Amino acid sequence: MKHIYLTHALSMEADAVLFAYPDFNTPNLTLPAMQRALTPAGEIYIAINNFHETNDFMIENTLIETIRGETAADGFIVDQIFTRDFHDVDTALIETLSNEIRNKHFIIGPSFTKVPYFLHSRLAEIFIDHDVSGVIYDLREIDIRNFKELQPLAKLKMHVKKRLSIIPLVRTEQLEDLKKSIPFDVAVIDK
Repeated sequence: MKHIYLTHALSMEADAVLFAYPDFNTPNLTLPAMQRALTPAGEIYIAINNFHETNDFMIENTLIETIRGETAADGFIVDQIFTRDFHDVDTALIETLSNEIRNKHFIIGPSFTKVPYFLHSRLAEIFIDHDVSGVIYDLREIDIRNFKELQPLAKLKMHVKKRLSIIPLVRTEQLEDLKKSIPFDVAVIDK
């Protein structure tokens, strides 16, 4: 299993890092270029959310301009695509972001976990249709040893198969239990 480390600090060790504040707001945008200089072969992902902005037009433009201005990142994590209290997504915005991101990874952030489980499959199909690479699923507040709590995640993983990467977000101490319950190719580790 590949590990991506959630951080807001430079690292000499990590092969893959995800720069974001704990709430998945956009990090200091000098970090990706500095990390690239420190570890040229490492993978760098950044959250591009601006949860402080409330105007939809400004949110869209902030997301687009952040993508255009960021050359060191291998992928972008976006949460601000959900509408109707996490019951739907802005497909026009997803299409625009997909066109801007092009050949880099387009990953839906951990806000996806707020989507009611009965809508997971429908939204996953929309993401697949718009070239989304993966979805981060927040398990930090879940008892991973309780399969009942993992059931929505397991059903989603079975539904999407290899068409969309499901990326669990876990704390370091949860990682071993996760490996025993459901196999994943990638996980985001919140140290």
